[in-house]
Amino acid sequence: MPSERRDTPRIPYSLEAVIKSGGGDLRPCKTRDISLNGVFVLIRGTGPYPTGPVELMVKMPSSRTRPMKRFHAQIVHAGADGFGLLFDHTSTEGYVPLINLVFAKTRLPELL
Repeated sequence: MPSERRDTPRIPYSLEAVIKSGGGDLRPCKTRDISLNGVFVLIRGTGPYPTGPVELMVKMPSSRTRPMKRFHAQIVHAGADGFGLLFDHTSTEGYVPLINLVFAKTRLPELL
């Protein structure tokens, strides 16, 4: 069995999202799993698929005021059904809900 390369656990979680390529194209997608470092997104339909740096907007379930959180990311893996993204320069506004989401199963109190 290959060793896990991630610093934090991947959590299976399906969230509505939109991926924006460098050219400005928007593609609806859903998350398959998420961690503090990245996410795998499922993309429907056929190409052209984004390449290079992307922006991912994720509808976070625990965000009361602004449910869509933006994450800058790099595509690090492409599969037949979607992409593995590595988060890059995550803002505090996006990171706190991400921490709450990933560690929800540990029953820690929400930070915000």
